[in-house]
Amino acid sequence: MPFAAGPWELAIVLAKVLSYAGLASLTGGFLIFWLGSDRTARHLLNFLLSASIVGALAVVLFFLLQVGVVNRNGIAGMFDSFMAGLVLQSPIGYGSGLKLAGFLVAAVALWLARPTLLSAQGAVKFPAALRIGAPLAIALFAASFAVLGHVASLGVLARVAIAVHIGVMGLWIGALYPLYTLCQREPAAALTPLLHTFGQIGWVLTGSLLVAGTYLLTQLLAAPFDLISTPYGFLLLGKLLLVICLLGLAALNKFRLVPTLATVGTGALQRSIRGELVLALLILLLTACLTTFTGPTHMS
Repeated sequence: MPFAAGPWELAIVLAKVLSYAGLASLTGGFLIFWLGSDRTARHLLNFLLSASIVGALAVVLFFLLQVGVVNRNGIAGMFDSFMAGLVLQSPIGYGSGLKLAGFLVAAVALWLARPTLLSAQGAVKFPAALRIGAPLAIALFAASFAVLGHVASLGVLARVAIAVHIGVMGLWIGALYPLYTLCQREPAAALTPLLHTFGQIGWVLTGSLLVAGTYLLTQLLAAPFDLISTPYGFLLLGKLLLVICLLGLAALNKFRLVPTLATVGTGALQRSIRGELVLALLILLLTACLTTFTGPTHMS
């Protein structure tokens, strides 16, 4: 059965995609900061500060849109204080509050770390503000998904699985733009150690993603046939195919492009990462559609 995509739903999808992109950028960006990247500190710092602001505004927009949808009084209904208070006490309010807190914590941590990052000589050390703020922000982001959407009605293990899933995806796809920037700005020889370390971490990320994702599939689908017989299943199948393609490019990077980086340069790696970025954006878009337009049949 096709799903309805009116102006309100499309606006909600846009707000979700912006918030997802913001939290992924911050999560992955924190990882690259931790691995060390002194030559791009200023550029990456400004990018992450922008991501925290855009993400926070997107969360506020999402919440107001939800108020408007419930109120059914046009754009003016988005600013109904009584209805906003009711929505604030719902899972939507709790999840939005956690996400917003995560973006604010990230912004404050980045701002406090700014003098250290911009004045550092040699390799950038991970400032204390980020050592505290980054894990806290990531935890808040992950927790927000445990109280929102279809997983919120499942058990504790499923909520832990979605938190792990979100955290891992953020670390992975959020690191793509910083890595792409590094490929543009740094010589191949300087990139190799960082990319090798990221590739080693990638094994842990991939394993965690597969375990958490597989468990979530068993909880969200009543039967495997739902994957090809329901609107939710079709969207979920599309997302899975995109993730498989993303894994394929990641494997190409690790086993072929990174080992030959010093001899062939960064051109091929940049093109591969650009492809990963496109796939990542499509994954975020499908995720937003999954949680807006449809849901698991047995949970409707």
